[in-house]
Amino acid sequence: MEPVSLRLGRRSDALTVAALSVQVFLDTYATAGVRPDLAREAFREYSEQAFVERLSMSGCRFVLAEAQDALLGFAEVQCESRKAPGAAPRGFELVRLYVQPQAQRAGVGSALLREAEKIASSAHSPAIWLTVWEENVRALAFYARSGYADVGATDYMFEGKAYGNRVVAKQLSVA
Repeated sequence: MEPVSLRLGRRSDALTVAALSVQVFLDTYATAGVRPDLAREAFREYSEQAFVERLSMSGCRFVLAEAQDALLGFAEVQCESRKAPGAAPRGFELVRLYVQPQAQRAGVGSALLREAEKIASSAHSPAIWLTVWEENVRALAFYARSGYADVGATDYMFEGKAYGNRVVAKQLSVA
């Protein structure tokens, strides 16, 4: 794999972030095929316009991983301390960490995660937390290897259906 570089996301990155998001979302959740509810959620939540808005928010940071000007993955960090569901400590939320399938297990996700943790730590957040679909065994193992503790459960809801998620969190050393 080509050398990977990290940089902060900009509004002009919305199109590629949206495309990668739809790809990773469907690869993760549509394992039995693409149902209409999954398709609607993907196109609603991960539209280019949705990412233009999120990339413009002052309290949100995106870290992009690229190789030869091509997007391989990104981390989306909500940069305000908030209480996570369950017993998680108050801290910044890692909203998403998406990596293209061919770039997984090549250190891209680890690099993005470390950068997200640096963003939280440098802003004096005592912890960082996220939710992971309970059937995404590889992601749960990745976060456990990265020092995240399972601190509870929550549901991700769309179109009246609940998807069980685990809440994982990591205490940070404040910079």
